[in-house]
Amino acid sequence: MALFLSAPAAAGPLPPILIAHVAPTTGRFALHAEADRRGAEMAIEDFNRQGGVLGREIVLISSNPTMDAKKSAEVAETLITRNKVGFMVGAIASNVAASMSAVAQKYGVIFINTNSSAPSESLENAHRSKFVFDASGANFNRALLKYALKDRKSKRVLQLIEDNAAGHSNAEAMRPYIAEYGGQLVGEVLAPENLSDPTEVLNQVAAIPADVVTVVISGDNQIKLFSRIDPRVLERQFWIVGEVDWEELYPAPGTPRPLFGTTWAWNLDTPGSQAFVERYRQRYGHTRLDWPGDVTHAAYLATRALLEAIARAGTTDNHAIIAQLEQYRAEPRSRMQHDAAYMDPVSHHLQQTIYIARWKPDPARPERGIEIVGRVSPEQAQHAPEKNTRLESLTETPRYSP
Repeated sequence: MALFLSAPAAAGPLPPILIAHVAPTTGRFALHAEADRRGAEMAIEDFNRQGGVLGREIVLISSNPTMDAKKSAEVAETLITRNKVGFMVGAIASNVAASMSAVAQKYGVIFINTNSSAPSESLENAHRSKFVFDASGANFNRALLKYALKDRKSKRVLQLIEDNAAGHSNAEAMRPYIAEYGGQLVGEVLAPENLSDPTEVLNQVAAIPADVVTVVISGDNQIKLFSRIDPRVLERQFWIVGEVDWEELYPAPGTPRPLFGTTWAWNLDTPGSQAFVERYRQRYGHTRLDWPGDVTHAAYLATRALLEAIARAGTTDNHAIIAQLEQYRAEPRSRMQHDAAYMDPVSHHLQQTIYIARWKPDPARPERGIEIVGRVSPEQAQHAPEKNTRLESLTETPRYSP
């Protein structure tokens, strides 16, 4: 249940709480950034309708950190030191999340990573002031690999990896699970981050005999890749994609996809889902992305979790709010999922239901294309190395009370 607490009467109006939404609004994740911002907006509207938090209005400001890690760090520095933002939400790209959250930790600013799925975000790039609300590629691939390798006589696995930090982090995380489920890693193919023509990459894949192909490619690159794959290839080989966001499906409704993982879909038969869809469609039904997906869902719930933590803490002091977020737990009804979700206090990574899905292309009605075929509990999908994550202590985290 959300908590909305009023501050004691003051001589004048209290200043607003500034939240910076940071996600690349240009480049291959631009549509993801828009979907993410919409989720944050919807959550903030919930609270502002009831008087804000601690008697203060919540104001969302947006900033484009670009996809460049150095530029992202500079943007974070400016938002904190000049704009005096209280909190930061967003990311999408894992390299953006890593660079911005390092700056946020330096000042003690709480950073809510709503949607980026590199396992490194809750391992080597984890911070005491950062909380990761998206499932990682390790969670998705653990579920998918078990499904793909079960009862398969020949278990040769090829990894198709985007040549960036997120691609390599996800590929490294899934290798132990390939071995755990009896697979044999027979090779890897690297796809350039600026993938203009996937022909050469697909030729390299075709040259390596494999039974299962795991794909760690995201955003517009994923759309380009599968637009060039002969559907018969997907019938001969078992291809899986660790995560496919709605923003990679809906704009390309005629493009086939193999089995993939997600955390939510608009047509899930879970409490609260249809009400959320209806509210979204009333607000954004006239736009290009007129149906909500997993990115909007994750950003909405992550932003709500932050605002609820501030309300429970009764203060904007970061140490108090961190303590509340570390205890975060949400029942299925409020999460619109089948299992309760909970924050791991060691890794600051939310553990949640993972859904296995498939895509039936329907250019005329793309919203009908997604189909959920199975689910995995948070405990079954949890990434084991996170039990050894090392965060800064609270004493090493500067106090910050916006």
